Amino acid sequence: MNEVGWKLFAPLSIEGATLLIEHQDLPEGMAVRLGGVGGVVLRPQEAQELLLNLLTGESWVSSRLVWASPRLHLGQKGYNLNERAKLALIEALQSLLVESQGVAVNPMPKESWQRSILELSQGRFTNLEEALPKIGEMLIGLGLKGICLWLREGNERTLKLVGQYPESVTPPENLTPEKHPVYFQVLERNLLVAADDARQDARMAELRDILVGRGIGAALQVSLHGEEGLRGVLWLENLAARKWSAPDETLALAVGGVIERILRPASADLRLATPERKSLAVRRSDFELNLSQALSLAQRHGRSLALMRIRAEGLNRPQTEQAAREIAYTLRSSDSLAYLGDQGFALLLSEVRWTGGASRVAHRLLGRLRAALGGAKVGIGISLFPQDASTVEGLWQQAEQACQSALDAGGGIRLLTPGARELQEAISQDGLTLHFQPLFNLSDLELVAVEALARWPKPRGMHQAGDFLPLAEQVGLMSAQDRWALDKVLEQAALWRPSGVNARFSLNLSSETLADTSFPNYLQEMLQAKRLSADILVLEVREDALLSDLEMAGRNLELLKHLGVAIALDNFGTTPLPHTQLRRLPLDWLKLNPALSTTENAAIAKATIEMVHAIGAKAVAKGLEEQSQLTRMKELGADYGQGHILGWPVPAEDLGALLVWGIGS
Repeated sequence: MNEVGWKLFAPLSIEGATLLIEHQDLPEGMAVRLGGVGGVVLRPQEAQELLLNLLTGESWVSSRLVWASPRLHLGQKGYNLNERAKLALIEALQSLLVESQGVAVNPMPKESWQRSILELSQGRFTNLEEALPKIGEMLIGLGLKGICLWLREGNERTLKLVGQYPESVTPPENLTPEKHPVYFQVLERNLLVAADDARQDARMAELRDILVGRGIGAALQVSLHGEEGLRGVLWLENLAARKWSAPDETLALAVGGVIERILRPASADLRLATPERKSLAVRRSDFELNLSQALSLAQRHGRSLALMRIRAEGLNRPQTEQAAREIAYTLRSSDSLAYLGDQGFALLLSEVRWTGGASRVAHRLLGRLRAALGGAKVGIGISLFPQDASTVEGLWQQAEQACQSALDAGGGIRLLTPGARELQEAISQDGLTLHFQPLFNLSDLELVAVEALARWPKPRGMHQAGDFLPLAEQVGLMSAQDRWALDKVLEQAALWRPSGVNARFSLNLSSETLADTSFPNYLQEMLQAKRLSADILVLEVREDALLSDLEMAGRNLELLKHLGVAIALDNFGTTPLPHTQLRRLPLDWLKLNPALSTTENAAIAKATIEMVHAIGAKAVAKGLEEQSQLTRMKELGADYGQGHILGWPVPAEDLGALLVWGIGS
């Protein structure tokens, strides 16, 4: 492997340290190196296996790498991966593997439940005779005994054994509500029954003869439901008692989903075909079962989930179908979408991994729907488990009320989360304020720009942006906050520009604003109203705002750039963005992650600054706290600098001294 052949993909910030991610093309695919020179090299197959186990949380060991959540060991060095860092590493590996697609990669191990779920989700089984043997072989490959299926016939409530793999010599026995009343109640109330020791499980006491006869020590049982109620039950069997894990349960539910798709009449779904999905919307009854199932798993494993209600006013049938397609393009395979007629759509995000994750999906959805539906008023209401409600009924009610609130306000996104109303009033009634932090040219310490930072004065003290903007993001108030900040920034610019001040004004744009196709026109109107040139502004965006929908973000950034504003990418290195994609974005500045200003990351900082210059942008060093950092980043080639060593944020009343003389409090 050629040492000079390694290319920098992105630096990843982990608890103040930086993990360098590099890649190199090999005949068998793309190799990945973690940790720079002397770090761990992953062959294509190893990179794929690490990615799968990061996604699932399962431990994984290679010759020099150990992943045991949350700890990642690279040789003698270890990192604690919080959810954000783990997600960033996942996205980096996904991007690299996508870039290398078309190159042969060895398949996942046969004994892999991840592979099994992938195959099940991609399977195109048309009947039970075809599906059961293939699923049974798959389960045996994972160490299970096999599979069996009981179904109702006609209007009878009796469940008959209609298929099993492998075939058993034990005479089949029917399940009836008269003979097995407790078990039928269990199936009616639960979508998944995990019996670690089936023969000692009180829920299955009535089935002990069947369990002994079939040689079953443990079982995962998925109840199958239809419009008429309980339709059947699927058993995944194991010879000995065992503790079922979350991945085991996920696999069982995936198998149950395959069986239900086979049993469901073709006319039952709203058929909106795309290459990725045969059916984009399920019936409400199926959706509610999915929601109940996801809620049960979330409660059991301490996860979060989100329910969205989505409505757009005045849509005809073709527009409704287009809306369904736009929503479906944003979904993961584990999410569910239901069409509710005049009531729009319901969307289940079965697992929300970080704060604001549901809101981020909603912003992406809102942008797609607005663009596709020609400006129709779209309302999205979100309810979260466990924050907003802990029952199916509670989640439905919260999401519906939030959706109606969004529509009443003219469209947008709403959550009925505590504290949201107070924040909304602070934004609408001018209860926030701005402070401004200077940014200097490192070559001559000339003032280049001042960055606007939101503050919230409250009786117990001043709240920093990090204290309330996450809530604004969750409840869909970021667009309103961004427009408020823009108005205040332009007021200051109009006040000081006539005095000959040349410094620019910089402010951050949220992912919600970046996805809003009306924002460029709004900005142009605001500049014209204040009689200001667009070149006075620098608009900053975060990497994660770009990654939510890179194509749409790129288009909107081009529109903003065309107006004459400068575009900055903030905190570069927090979430890896491939170099090839950076080149396609109209970026003027890249503001580096503060972790790159430390002594131990000097080599990484130098490589990053060179990459910034290679795409024709200016490198901005952030978080400069000491003179040694300022000197080092200047020597490494950073163009601009920002941090407390250069200047603290100042309130608007002190902005004049900062702009005219370059000084502040």
